[in-house]
Amino acid sequence: RIEGAEALLRWKSDQYGFMSPVEFIPLLEESSLIIPLGRWIIDTAAAQCNEWVKIIPQFVMHINLSFVQIAKSNVIKDVNEHFLFEITESIQMDSNIAIKRVLKEFVDNGFLLAIDDFGTGYSNFEYMKDKMFGILKIDRAFITDIHLTDNNRILVSFIIKMAHEMGVKICVEGVETKEELSCVKELGADYIQGYYYGKPVCVADFEEQHLK
Repeated sequence: RIEGAEALLRWKSDQYGFMSPVEFIPLLEESSLIIPLGRWIIDTAAAQCNEWVKIIPQFVMHINLSFVQIAKSNVIKDVNEHFLFEITESIQMDSNIAIKRVLKEFVDNGFLLAIDDFGTGYSNFEYMKDKMFGILKIDRAFITDIHLTDNNRILVSFIIKMAHEMGVKICVEGVETKEELSCVKELGADYIQGYYYGKPVCVADFEEQHLK
C-alpha cells in the first residue's frame, strides 16, 4: 500500500534545458538560496500533503533537508506532523554542534527523521544508538541486481536485522525489477521505493497513478 511520497525538486531551464539537482543544488547551497527555496518546498509540500491525507490518513511526505538549511535557518518552525525529513548520510553530523542541536529538537518535538543513502557515507551508528533516526534508507547501490550479488544480499540482510533489533525501520531505495522486489521483501524491508512502482512525476500524474 502507499505510505507516502518523496518531494523532489526538478528544474527545466529555458536557457539550458533540464538541469539535474546534482548541478543546481550545490549552487543553491553555496549561495544560501537553499534557505528561502527550502521554505517554499516545505510550504508547497505541506499544502499538497494536506490534500492527500484526506485520501490516506497516514500519508507521510518525505522531504530532503540540506546541511545549510539545518545549520543556518530555523527550519523546524516550517514543518508539520505529516512530514518525515531525510538527512543524507554524506553530512558528517558529528562534527557540527548546530546540526546535532537542530536534529535533537526535531526528535524532541516528535518528528520523524531518516538517514538517506545509508551505506554510502559516514554510517552514523551513534544516531541509531541514540534513537535519533527512525528509518534507514538503504542506497540503491546495494539493491541493483541484489538477487544476483551475494555480497549485497548479505550486507542488506545484516543492516535490516541490525536496524530491526534496535527498533529502526528500513526503506529500500532503487527497486526497479520484480526480482529485486522479491529479494528485498524476503529480507524483511519495511518500505520499498523505486522505479518498479513509478518514476518521479508531477502531482496530477501521482494522483492518477497511485491515489485513484
